[in-house]
Amino acid sequence: MFLNKRNQGFLVLAAASAAVMVLAGCGGSDGDPDAGSPGDPAGAGTGGPDGVEELTVGYFPLVHTVTAVHAEEAGIFADEGLDITLEQTAGGAQAIPSLVAGEYDITYGNFASIILAVEQGLPLRIIAGNDVGAADHAIMVREDSTFQSAADLEGGRVAVNNLENIGTVAVNALVTDAGGDPDAVEFVELAYPDMQAALDRGDVDAIWQVEPFQAGALEAGHRVLVELFSGPVADMPVAGWVTTEQFADENPEVIQAFRRALAAAVDEVQDNRELLVEKVPTYTEVPVEVVEAVAMPVWDAEPNVEQLQKLADLMESDGITSGPTDVAQIIISD
Repeated sequence: MFLNKRNQGFLVLAAASAAVMVLAGCGGSDGDPDAGSPGDPAGAGTGGPDGVEELTVGYFPLVHTVTAVHAEEAGIFADEGLDITLEQTAGGAQAIPSLVAGEYDITYGNFASIILAVEQGLPLRIIAGNDVGAADHAIMVREDSTFQSAADLEGGRVAVNNLENIGTVAVNALVTDAGGDPDAVEFVELAYPDMQAALDRGDVDAIWQVEPFQAGALEAGHRVLVELFSGPVADMPVAGWVTTEQFADENPEVIQAFRRALAAAVDEVQDNRELLVEKVPTYTEVPVEVVEAVAMPVWDAEPNVEQLQKLADLMESDGITSGPTDVAQIIISD
């Protein structure tokens, strides 16, 4: 599906704005003392028995979100006094509006989507990092492709999962760095599972594959043209954990407890393929043999302000955002 570059952002904003308006016009359920306000769903963050804080956390079922799954299953969240209910989301386009609507207290989201939502007026706060771009993300082409470098993407059709996301930002930066014209790249929006077939058919010239899809594409005989997060966008933070400004202001101790638990989980999953093989097939449809073959992600629970500011600046230069964003103002630290 070919879309205008700004359409997806408007759809996200429209959905989120609608959620805000609905909440502004509605109170809690009549007679229900646990009915939550925006950012405080179903009384979350108010404390459960013995001082345990009950939270609903949204996460997208990826290899990368093993951090939260492990923290819940291994009792790391519980050790911090958090009773976490993990709920799978359909990705950032759904997760951020659902967060604002009060369905989650915290959710996993792509940093580009978060920055775009903030620039468009949504009251979000980044509370922790998660995955950092590494060898688990790549721009891939057919084995017989004439493309040999990022410069060759000029004039090509490149599949990304979202037209206003970190994938397009990174590709534009790589093409520019290689001496090409990023404005000549034609981005095609496809879901990750559909990209390989589109490449096979010749519908696109290159695809952005993240693990576990990258491992599948390599097995099918396709090759890596360039690591997506290399050169000018090396070590770029990809996604992390976000909440609303209201929830953060009302629950500072809960936020710090979540941050500590996430950091502890990151320490345990980093470079630990055995743990990934054990956990990932239980909450995704990725089989053990694929997890054994994926390029290992890199995790960092601490948001990198400098790198996230670079991302925000690139988004502005690409026209995804209409003005500057000071990311330091939306990150909660210790």
